[in-house]
Amino acid sequence: MRPKTLNFKGFVKAYEPGEYDLVLLHLDQWCDRYALRGYPYRTVNGLVRDIPKVLIMHGTPDGEENRQRILKMIGDDNYVVYNSRQACREWDLGPERSRAIIHGYNVDEFHSEKTRRTQAITVCSGGDISREYHGIPLLERMKRDVPALTWIGERGDIPFFNNYERYRNYLASALIYFHPGQRSPMSGARTEAMLSGCCIVSTNNQDAEDYIEHGVTGFLSNDYVELRDTLQALLAEPRRAYEVGKRGREAARETFTLNHLRQQWLSLFNDLEVLQG
Repeated sequence: MRPKTLNFKGFVKAYEPGEYDLVLLHLDQWCDRYALRGYPYRTVNGLVRDIPKVLIMHGTPDGEENRQRILKMIGDDNYVVYNSRQACREWDLGPERSRAIIHGYNVDEFHSEKTRRTQAITVCSGGDISREYHGIPLLERMKRDVPALTWIGERGDIPFFNNYERYRNYLASALIYFHPGQRSPMSGARTEAMLSGCCIVSTNNQDAEDYIEHGVTGFLSNDYVELRDTLQALLAEPRRAYEVGKRGREAARETFTLNHLRQQWLSLFNDLEVLQG
């Protein structure tokens, strides 16, 4: 569990018109077919009428029919934020009502052990709804070919960590982080591993090449054999993996900052003419 930030004021029990400047809503591509998943969005979206609504879309379209159903749920008034520029293009709502905002972190929360890299390869992936979306078939095949890979997840070798400090310590002990995702926009787990100094080996989609320089700050490919051979070569040459991970961490600490995230959101608020007071 992640600790609450200092500016978190708690949850409200009921919506009071006139008390707020803006509401943030959350949606993903599966909310059209799983009633409970879409219930919070439908409820709040129908309740709030007096202030601007910004919807954060956490996924990518699952085909054209799904895209049309989700766009109908979004409606004509809500502004939409996506987690990657590719996702923004795929949903194709237009620049007047949507934009991509790239995530940011308190980069000092993620530490990098200088002398301890005990886990050879790790990956965090759930795949509870869509195996293809999360790249589970690719991951399962890779585990057969590269036994040193440890899968963190309910269907993997060990379950997800329920302690934030243990999770950060584990990433700091990993030499390589493998990301098999196919359509998930800008994986937060991959960025957190990058901030922790892991050498990133990842599929190349959803803006990955904008933030990872192949062979310099990580490795990108959509070819299975190339991904497998890269993992095996890095295991045979761990010092190279460590050095690439170190450069990747330095690049991530410059790119995925809270200040950059804050500026993106303030720019949106300014464009929507909210929070002016």
